[in-house]
Amino acid sequence: LIVKALMKREHLSRHPLDDEISGRAMKIFTEGFDARKLYFLQSDIDEFMQHRDEIDDFIDKADSSFAYKVFDRFITRLDQRVETVEQLVKQPFDFDNDESIVTDAKLLTYPKTDEEAKARWRKLIKYNLLTFKSDKIEDQEAREKILRRYKSLQRRWHQSDSDELLERYLSAVTTSYDPHTTYMSPSTLENFRILMRL
Repeated sequence: LIVKALMKREHLSRHPLDDEISGRAMKIFTEGFDARKLYFLQSDIDEFMQHRDEIDDFIDKADSSFAYKVFDRFITRLDQRVETVEQLVKQPFDFDNDESIVTDAKLLTYPKTDEEAKARWRKLIKYNLLTFKSDKIEDQEAREKILRRYKSLQRRWHQSDSDELLERYLSAVTTSYDPHTTYMSPSTLENFRILMRL
């Protein structure tokens, strides 16, 4: 409620927190978890988008349950994808087979099924292995590095706390007004003040 009041009173645009801002915030919030469209399924996004015009209403009620719903679903998908990576790094790859991969997220859609998601991850792991191969890194070492990378990412996300999630959620709202307006959690603000004092 304080964020809503401050944005209405202090932001240059004087734009109300309404359905338009909610729609923008939804896009920013979901893409903040999965900008490369590797984790969520299209059905997840469709489910979230049913609430695209309600974020302003949730904030009016001081209700952050939607943020937790999106985050919990992301963690579920993340765990599934890391499990896929664990399987893929044990499999052989045919590097003579001519395949392509789209790396520009703007040209991608979210996978519709788990099978489509796994196919995308198979190409990604193959691409990563080829990159390591071009750097003269041995195959087994490359596979271990890839698995460590995603395990580390998984561990970091699992360590996220309520303050960090609320900061992401409210920053998605404030950034919907303009890209330079953000929300800082108390811990982030304190760290920012320490940095400024230095």
